[in-house]
Amino acid sequence: MRFKRILIHRCTLVLTGQKMGETEYGKPIYGELPIEDVPCRADQVKRRVSVDQYGVDFVTENILFLDADQQIPSNTKVRDIRDLKDRPVLDGVYTIKKAQPIYSKVRLHHYEVTLQKESDGSG
Repeated sequence: MRFKRILIHRCTLVLTGQKMGETEYGKPIYGELPIEDVPCRADQVKRRVSVDQYGVDFVTENILFLDADQQIPSNTKVRDIRDLKDRPVLDGVYTIKKAQPIYSKVRLHHYEVTLQKESDGSG
């Protein structure tokens, strides 16, 4: 259980498209279901894109590490990524670009989730 010790951040996972109830006519009502205080670790990874006469271009990606016990549907949103002292680590709402399961020799060890920031409508 050493992996759980490195999960030094907390986040809120918002499951979208979840059945929240039914209308009086029996039709389902769908909405967002937040799961708060999920142990995680946010990190930034720099990936080299290209080298030319003008220099080197880098792309920085936000990666979120989650425990193997946490289910991550593809339409999940991530928000409120904070450290243990409730200070913000990454602001805004993120969608999941890619969720990659990482396996140990025998079983699922953890997830590495690549985040993409949602547009805030300001440009």
